Amino acid sequence: MQDSTTHLLFTRQSQGENRDQGSNSLSGIISTLVPTLIIAVIALAFFLFLRTRSTRVYGPRTDDRLVQEEKRTPTSSVGFFSLIRNYNTLPDSYVLKHNSMDGYLWLRYFKVLIVISFAGCLITWPILFPVNATGGGGQEQLDILSMSNIANPNRYFAHALVAVIFLGFVVLVVCRERLFFVGLRRAFYLSAAHAQRLSSRTLMVMGLPVEYMEEKALRQLFGANVRKVWIPTDCKSLEKDVKKQTKTALKLEGAEMKMIKKANAARIKAEKKKKAPPAEENAGPSQWLDEKKRPRHRLWPRFWQKTDTLNYCRGTLSELDRFVTQQQTEHLDLKHTKISSAFIEFNSQAAAHEAYQTIGVESKMKFNPRYIGVQPDEVVWSNLGVTYASRKSKIIIATIAVWVMIIFWAIPVAFVGILSNINYLTNKVPFLSFINDIPPVILGLVTSLLPVILLAVLMALVPIVLRLLARLAGEPTQSAIELKTQSWYFAFQVVQVFLITTFTSSASATTTQIIANPASAPSLLAVNLPKASNFYISYFILFGLMQAGLQLLNVVPLLMMTFVGPRFLDSTPRKRFHRFLQLATVGWGSTYPKFTLLGVIAISYACIAPLILGFATIGFSLLYIMFRYNWLFVFGNDIDTKGETYSRALKQLLTGVYLATICLIGLFAIGVSDNRISIGPLVIMIIFLVVLVVFQTMFDRAIAPMEQHLPLELLRGNEYSKVLVEPSLEEQQLKEEQMNTGSSSRQHSHAATLPETSKVEGEVPQPKTPPFNMLSRRLEPLAQKHYEANKTIVPDAESEILLPAYTSEEYEHAYLNPAITSARPIIWLAKDKCGVSQLLVEQNKEAGLLSTDDGAEFDEKNKLVWNEENVKQAPIWERPVRY
Repeated sequence: MQDSTTHLLFTRQSQGENRDQGSNSLSGIISTLVPTLIIAVIALAFFLFLRTRSTRVYGPRTDDRLVQEEKRTPTSSVGFFSLIRNYNTLPDSYVLKHNSMDGYLWLRYFKVLIVISFAGCLITWPILFPVNATGGGGQEQLDILSMSNIANPNRYFAHALVAVIFLGFVVLVVCRERLFFVGLRRAFYLSAAHAQRLSSRTLMVMGLPVEYMEEKALRQLFGANVRKVWIPTDCKSLEKDVKKQTKTALKLEGAEMKMIKKANAARIKAEKKKKAPPAEENAGPSQWLDEKKRPRHRLWPRFWQKTDTLNYCRGTLSELDRFVTQQQTEHLDLKHTKISSAFIEFNSQAAAHEAYQTIGVESKMKFNPRYIGVQPDEVVWSNLGVTYASRKSKIIIATIAVWVMIIFWAIPVAFVGILSNINYLTNKVPFLSFINDIPPVILGLVTSLLPVILLAVLMALVPIVLRLLARLAGEPTQSAIELKTQSWYFAFQVVQVFLITTFTSSASATTTQIIANPASAPSLLAVNLPKASNFYISYFILFGLMQAGLQLLNVVPLLMMTFVGPRFLDSTPRKRFHRFLQLATVGWGSTYPKFTLLGVIAISYACIAPLILGFATIGFSLLYIMFRYNWLFVFGNDIDTKGETYSRALKQLLTGVYLATICLIGLFAIGVSDNRISIGPLVIMIIFLVVLVVFQTMFDRAIAPMEQHLPLELLRGNEYSKVLVEPSLEEQQLKEEQMNTGSSSRQHSHAATLPETSKVEGEVPQPKTPPFNMLSRRLEPLAQKHYEANKTIVPDAESEILLPAYTSEEYEHAYLNPAITSARPIIWLAKDKCGVSQLLVEQNKEAGLLSTDDGAEFDEKNKLVWNEENVKQAPIWERPVRY
């Protein structure tokens, strides 16, 4: 939606500029502000009205007592002040303690953008506004505040010096935030709640040589610190069968629910007409079933014949249950092909990180890549067997494909842009003159509505394609896929949404003049390039106001929870259950680049058109307020990148510094042809660019080891990291049984080989000293200060968050392919007064299937209801596990 909005605004601006050579900057901003403000106010009013009435949409993470209190006084004024009170009393660190580090850093990212924009106003406005306003360039309206109003190149010195100060400030802010992230990451990893998680002491290694694809060999390599080893097996066939099993179960469940609903509707209708006795006096449920209307479906390739859905699904599912169970047992016994990867749990977090930092130093082709802290639900199991060489080649091919897409995506985007301005090209392209004869109403739809729809579709496809390419490239975790998507999508945003739009906007304002005098193109573009900032000012207004209001209203979740879901999509208790439990999430790989681009735009135009910084400050502030509410009360986090997306976004934000520097160099270079005095500002910016490149290179080399690894001395000194997690009572009993029977072939019987010692020094080679430069020794103390300061905000005490605890089964099955541990599906039906649900449950059980009608029913209006007050009583509820 953001990208289509960008091009829509650009279209309107281009039309205005072609229509009138004078400036329309002020009128364009006002015409954007008024309708946007109206929409934002309406969205806010609806939000305040619905907030306490739809708590599942606007407060699924809110404390129950608070929800009940607001329900008792649901007036708009009380609800508003209650919202402000609760909003202000919860700090941002609440998100870190009760949600995720990603959510907390997302809010901090907007704080960084606000600080940069506001500080930019304080730095640039007092100097550049007077310099530009009195520049004598003949500009009008808001354009007099931009660099395009400068007629005397002597004034470029002001722009160059202010640029050095502001851009240098941005670089320092980014460097400080990267150090803050290092300190926060250390504090979070060493907190009690995280250090005692299974994932915190588990290492995932890939590219195992054949000789190390055995548990014994891995234990010998890593020494006595190893507690358990999971070696994945090839589960392609099993995954296919489990998928079919689940699909068949859902098909049967849906068909039987339709039968129950039709039978209940017939009963209600008959009772209303008094043609039948009440349901409890009926002889049996069969009288409400019409055998001629039993669910039927077609099977490929004999699609001309219909098959009874219930009989087919029951038979197929019964057979699949037995077959899947047999395969699962075989995989547990390691009777299938092993994959060249392993999950290795260590006795402590310190031992795991020591192994992570030292493994594979002999050869980069072995045990590479490797990850620590990977949670089981984020593993892409199909990519674990991809070899190192294959992964590298796939990533290269995928990256080439992405850049080809970035370049050639301009073709459909340009077509849409031409379509939106096609009526203004008729004076230059004679064969398009027939467009002038099109009725105005139809022409308006073609140039306004159709381009927006086409752009929305085009831009929505981009992150989907990028995620698919990242998965095909062999990325082994969901977080790795998001990080790769973030890198690619940011490049797409910069090229397609920013650069092409910027230069097309400046060129569109001077198209006729350039055609008449091609030699004047450089000077004309230099004058009109700053005018493109008018478009982005309107864009910040639109995005800051309307987008913030609409995101706060959460239109899509509201419709899905209250209307679309119950009426059209959620026809079974299972679907209602999943809809109720599912929290809104953020796709980090596609969301960060959009807002990072906003920061890049603000930084790039800061010294060319400083007014944009004011609108950027307001826009980022409104977005921060909106996202803060959502992360406190609404959002969840399904993919945990542990802040890596934040670190990458900070690095990408420096793109704005480079673009601003290069753009000023280009503008000053163009000015040299008119006046030699422009050489001075040009030299200043070139020197700044060189210093910037050298400084960032040195800083990246110095901070890279700190971003990639945790200091082993901190891990060894951490009381939670040192803890040896003892086996549970169930594990100890299992160990005794295995020692007595001598059976240790199954993968879950690790206890018989559990080492008695917690650590043997010297068995694992010590990590090499990382390369350093003059900044390294200065950065480490700063990172340590951030670590000490952030200890107070991480979830450290037991009162803040429950420490993870695992049952024996949860522990044994932690890093097994979900297809191996997938339980037999339960057919969950809803009760009805006809007794049809009981009849179907009995028939399912006779077929050997698990089935129940507890926890859901059809009411007197034939609406499906289930016990939302006690989710744990649902037949398909599973205990959430903190791995």
